[in-house]
Amino acid sequence: MQWLPLSEEESKTLTNQVVCYQQDQTNTTLYRTIHSKTQQILYALPYYLRLLEEEDCSEFLLFCYNTIDYYLTTYRIGRLSYIGYLTQVVRKRTKYFITQKRAMIAREKLIYASERYQNPQVYKEPELTAETASYTAFEGFLVSKMDSLPSLFNRLLHERKTSGKMPLPHLQRLKQELSAPVNRKRFLIVLSLAPQLANEYLLEDLAALLEVDAHLLNQYLNTANLLLEEKERCRKEFIATSNRHFRRLLEIEGDLQTEIDTAAIERLETLRDWTIRVYKAKVNQIRNMEFRLSHYQLGKLLHIPKGTIDSSVHYMKRVLRQYMDELSDNEYL
Repeated sequence: MQWLPLSEEESKTLTNQVVCYQQDQTNTTLYRTIHSKTQQILYALPYYLRLLEEEDCSEFLLFCYNTIDYYLTTYRIGRLSYIGYLTQVVRKRTKYFITQKRAMIAREKLIYASERYQNPQVYKEPELTAETASYTAFEGFLVSKMDSLPSLFNRLLHERKTSGKMPLPHLQRLKQELSAPVNRKRFLIVLSLAPQLANEYLLEDLAALLEVDAHLLNQYLNTANLLLEEKERCRKEFIATSNRHFRRLLEIEGDLQTEIDTAAIERLETLRDWTIRVYKAKVNQIRNMEFRLSHYQLGKLLHIPKGTIDSSVHYMKRVLRQYMDELSDNEYL
């Protein structure tokens, strides 16, 4: 956050660089320079302007990241400098960002904070009602099982063990990058978000990259995966509930075919419309479920701020994209 404010000379230099790039968009060195500076500005401006909290700035940068090229090419020199132009952009986009974040929070509350079904096999549906969607609250998990996760995380950070399996030649540079403690921590955070994938397919390779004991890494990923097992059980219960609603719809349609009483038909049609709405809502909830740990959940488990999780994921995506591309530029043509 110390990058702002820019001096008048720095602002003028940045503006001139953007204009030069617009005139010669083949200059990749200049592009990388102004792209990096734009990222820094988009990260620092919301907090500097008191539009967002500091912990939300990395998430806002990810929100705007794909549009940076658009800003670079559409800026027109005139009354506003480039930093002034970005200031106007940030003021407008933070409104959309806050709205989207509120909608996401509302969706997470719907999924995680609703009550869980108790004994669904013996649950008897009322005549004109159906079950309420339920999902286990994060606070309701047996967190005692997860107490060992921070200690395992710290052991992976500090304990080194040379593996007999050597990484592939093109991954040696990535291994050197991960030897730095801060990058090692970031990489472990990324692995923790979807532990079932790393533990099932890449365990030995990852252990060789990180120079850790494969059994220790396996224990850590299995512990993190406990929470996903709870999510999977909740997902199966959601599916079972949706199937009951679907069967109920079939029963209502059958009753409508045979019913002749007008009042009974109206009652069945009302029940059918209501059940259809509930069924569609449950199907949408199932489709929107993400089978991974959220940044908030992982931060709470590891006692790490959510902003640190966000920035670590953003940085490691860029590092992995840089070092894991096996083909040179010409081989794509």
